[in-house]
Amino acid sequence: MKQPCSKRKLIIIALLLLAGTSAWAQRDFRKGYIITNQQDTIYGWIDYRGDVRNAKICSFKKTETDPATDYTPSDIAAYRFIDSKFYISRNIGDVDTPKQVFLEYVVNGLANLYYYRENNAPDRYYIEKDGQFRELKIDKKEVKVDEKKQINAGIARTKTVKSYIGVLKATLNLWEMNSEIDKAKLQHSSLINIARNYHQYACTDGSECIVYERKKPYIALRIGPAVGVDLSTFTMLEFDHERYAYHQEKTVIFDPSTNYTVGVNLNFSMPRLNEKIFLQMQTMYTKYYFFKAYEIPQRVTTDLHIRSNVLQMGLAVKYEYPKGKWRPTLAVGAASIWLPDGSLKEITDKYYDEVIRPSTMIEDFPTKLLLGFEVIPGIHYYLSPKRIIFLQAQYLQTFNRLSINIPVKKIRSFGITTGIYF
Repeated sequence: MKQPCSKRKLIIIALLLLAGTSAWAQRDFRKGYIITNQQDTIYGWIDYRGDVRNAKICSFKKTETDPATDYTPSDIAAYRFIDSKFYISRNIGDVDTPKQVFLEYVVNGLANLYYYRENNAPDRYYIEKDGQFRELKIDKKEVKVDEKKQINAGIARTKTVKSYIGVLKATLNLWEMNSEIDKAKLQHSSLINIARNYHQYACTDGSECIVYERKKPYIALRIGPAVGVDLSTFTMLEFDHERYAYHQEKTVIFDPSTNYTVGVNLNFSMPRLNEKIFLQMQTMYTKYYFFKAYEIPQRVTTDLHIRSNVLQMGLAVKYEYPKGKWRPTLAVGAASIWLPDGSLKEITDKYYDEVIRPSTMIEDFPTKLLLGFEVIPGIHYYLSPKRIIFLQAQYLQTFNRLSINIPVKKIRSFGITTGIYF
């Protein structure tokens, strides 16, 4: 009898994840323009995605209602989002194996800086000056250990060589910057500073050095204190006093409980890869009190009371619609309920010859940690880029396997939470 129930739960979870995946794939069109191979500029709307996809495809439409056309690096010369990222078509291969891609145009000055990212590969950077276009990279070379210094002489070792240092010095050819170049790192902020400082040193006509790239961290964190209220339902196995064990078929459904909650949401993201997807960690504190009164044969009535401090914890993948001040969200993931000090109080009244003989039993609740899943639809309102009011609904359900030592069959929680991200 348990197998169909387990299958239904797996199907529900799979459908929720599929729905979330479909939402995350949604396009994000922003104002921009393309430059054709004939150097014509056409304004419209461009799909804003992560660095990897932006380097392969430009999805463009003239108006918001037009169907989108996908352009490859061979189809157009460049494209740009208004006041944001700029991509140009370049060949980063060689004569025998050409490779046309969209390079992100990071710095436009006397020395141009470009950036490229592809799946499962390190970030790649290119410098261009006076028609010389060269890659900045770190090489790995095999060297043999010096016989005089090492016991294992003659064995080849792999050594990391910062080849980009020499390329920068040779390309820029400005001795005043050599000490700064020696400290350069193969990353956005360091290379942007090198290109910008070179322009300031070498420029004699007053031309501007343009940085197209908006500075974004690799990992960003939003912290959101939250308060809310939830309605919880509790179902557990009935205790058989004669056998002193829990029934595997009979259950007790407690009266619903309304609880106030307080806690925090943590949203982690990688803005350079995707600005719409977050990993949400949520911890909410509340107190449970569940009550159930019922009668059993042989003129016995029983009151059950469950009390506990509670931590509701979740780890979910969240999608945020990327436009406007009001932005819908959807999160789907795993969840848990921890009952650190749960207690089960049972008050039983037995009738013998019209005489009531009450008895009370108090014991620690035998289940401490319950595992399940959560679905969290919500809405964000942007007061500013770093101040965001959020309102979210939450459905949380545990689905533990039944055993004598785990009497909880199901806990469901329907909650409303609000707060502000900083």
